[in-house]
Amino acid sequence: MTTRSPFDPDYFPDTLAECHHVISELRAEVKRLQAIEALMEELTKKVANLETQLKNQKRARFGKSSAQVATATLTGTGKIYYEESSRELEEKSAALAIVPEEKARGGGRTAPQSAVVEKVVEHELAPEERLCPTCSIKRDVIGFEVSSQLDIIKAVLQRLKHIQLRYACSGCNGNVILAPKPEGPIGKGYATAALIAYIGVSKFDYHQPLYRQERFFRSYTVPVSRSSMCRWLKSAADIFEIVVERMRQLIIRSRVIQSDHTTMPMLKKGKGKVHQSYIWIYRGDDSYPYIYYDFTETQQALHPKRVLDGFTGILQTDGASYFQAVDADHAGCWSHAFRYMEAARDEDQERADYALAIMKCLFDIEDKARDATEEDRKALRQELAIPKLDLLKSWLDTAKKEVDFLPASNFGKAVGYCLNNWEALCLYASTGFVAAHNNNSENGLRSAVLGRRTGSLPALSMEAALPPSG
Repeated sequence: MTTRSPFDPDYFPDTLAECHHVISELRAEVKRLQAIEALMEELTKKVANLETQLKNQKRARFGKSSAQVATATLTGTGKIYYEESSRELEEKSAALAIVPEEKARGGGRTAPQSAVVEKVVEHELAPEERLCPTCSIKRDVIGFEVSSQLDIIKAVLQRLKHIQLRYACSGCNGNVILAPKPEGPIGKGYATAALIAYIGVSKFDYHQPLYRQERFFRSYTVPVSRSSMCRWLKSAADIFEIVVERMRQLIIRSRVIQSDHTTMPMLKKGKGKVHQSYIWIYRGDDSYPYIYYDFTETQQALHPKRVLDGFTGILQTDGASYFQAVDADHAGCWSHAFRYMEAARDEDQERADYALAIMKCLFDIEDKARDATEEDRKALRQELAIPKLDLLKSWLDTAKKEVDFLPASNFGKAVGYCLNNWEALCLYASTGFVAAHNNNSENGLRSAVLGRRTGSLPALSMEAALPPSG
């Protein structure tokens, strides 16, 4: 007898053996369909994740660099809540009589007074122009008017020729002595401290890589190779090592240290390719206003732990795991939380706007309290910020239950970031001296990022090994 397919609608088994065969085939088909369904669900999640990554990369490359949400674009209950909170903040700040600090204004039509007056130019009339047109008598000077301009003089490279006089006793022709000359920064090298400082500032502050500076010196008919400049910078770094270490010792006395890090490419000799390294920033507070940079070849927790050894204050970061090894109280960054939630507006604008409205209220409180005393700032935070933090925490707990099924989405990442760093994010509100964000550290790394883009900072440790160009 020919066995027909159990999926044939006209097939009906006649025996017990055929029934068992049909059941087995159907169960196998159910398992196969379940496996396909599970695979499709996994593929759907991967596609959604890839779309999110693509969207984030497009924004990072082509979109706006800062996460700013205009108040007028807020929607739903978030907009209503923000408007009510703004009125409350105005009343409280008026009660504290907080006077904003006046900012210095620039511009004008007068040359900057800080420029040194090197040259005074007097303008006189020609002898024939001084004659009076009425009586032909020479006119006398009765006064003057003064105006100023800002001029620039082309940079001048000059050789300093040192002549050391040798002395001897005229009586015994002995006891010869040589007049000393100022000690140079690099042994018998010909670079002065001013030249090395100029090269260092041009490279690290103005983002001029050494090969460009080499061309600059060549245009002045003074050949200075980039390998020489790199050796000078290395020697200068060795000289300043004791100063940098002293800065680190003072920074760790701060009540608050802000820290962040970013990638930094490095050329390794013999590798023939760029190695991904990192540069870290540590900013002290107002009592110890120093900035300490640390360059490392790896991204490990041991680096901030090494730099901050002995620190007992509050460490403010973006919440990255690398900083958790530091034995200190940790403060979070609301700017990072805001960016995460701002990126989620494309997926769920109404819910994201509610969280963004509360965060914008927190930032408005900080704007009002910027010029207040530490005590008034703490009081304003406790009265206005803490209730808003409690409201946001309750909302986040509810939202988490709704995004558990898709944690890879931007909205899920935003909720997860806030909840995972909640204690650190709220720490600032219980003080008057901790900032609500870590923006100053990010701004301190902007110079390194700009130099990374223009090519002035790659190969930080190995550039001296490169041959001169040309």
